[in-house]
Amino acid sequence: MEKSIESIWKNGFSDHNLVAPKVFDLYNRKSINVVDKLLEMGKSNLLFIVGGGIVLLSIAINNGATIAGIVLFCLLMIAVMYGKKQSKKIKELDKTQSSYIYLKLVKQWLDETILGYTKLYRVLYPALILTFSIGFLTSDAFSEGLISIKQNSPDLLTFLGVPLIWYIPIIIVAIASSVFTSRLYKADLNIVYKGVFNKLDNLIADMEELAK
Repeated sequence: MEKSIESIWKNGFSDHNLVAPKVFDLYNRKSINVVDKLLEMGKSNLLFIVGGGIVLLSIAINNGATIAGIVLFCLLMIAVMYGKKQSKKIKELDKTQSSYIYLKLVKQWLDETILGYTKLYRVLYPALILTFSIGFLTSDAFSEGLISIKQNSPDLLTFLGVPLIWYIPIIIVAIASSVFTSRLYKADLNIVYKGVFNKLDNLIADMEELAK
C-alpha cells in the first residue's frame, strides 16, 4: 500500500533511500497531478456543455422551435465563456513558489470559480428552464394538441399559443431553481469533481500537518 505523505516524512530520516528532496519531489508530483486532473476535467466539462448545446439546437430546429434552440445555445455558451475565462486564470498562477503555496492559490481560484458559477447559474438555471419549457410547448410536436385545446376551450387565455395555466408549474420550478441554485450546483459538482476536490483538500491538509 502506498505510504502517506505523513508516514513518509516521519520515517524519512531513518530510511537511507529517502531524503528530504525526494519528499519535496513527491509533493510536487502529487500537486501537478491534482491540478492537471482538475484542468482536464474542467476542459471535458466545457466540451460536454458545447456538445449538449449543439444537440439541443439541432433538436429544436428540427421540431420548429428554432428561436428557443438558439436562446438555449447562447445561454449555455455564457457558462462556457466564463469557464474558459477562469481556466486562463489558473494557468497564470505562479508555479515557481512552493507546492503548498501553489495549491493554496489553486484552492483560492477554485472557491472563486465556484462562487462565480453559482451567481451565474442563479440566473441561467431559471432562464434555461423557461426557454426549454416554452420552446418545447410551442414546438411542432405540441402544435396539433394545442389547436385541439383552443377549439375545445375558445375562451382559454393563452400566451404564444399555450394556455396560461400551463406556465404556473414552469414558473414555480424556475423560481425554485434560482432559490436553490447553490445546493443544485454543489450536488452537480459532487457528481463530477468530488474525488479530485477531496484529493486537493487532503494534500493541503497533509502539508499543513507536516508544517506543525
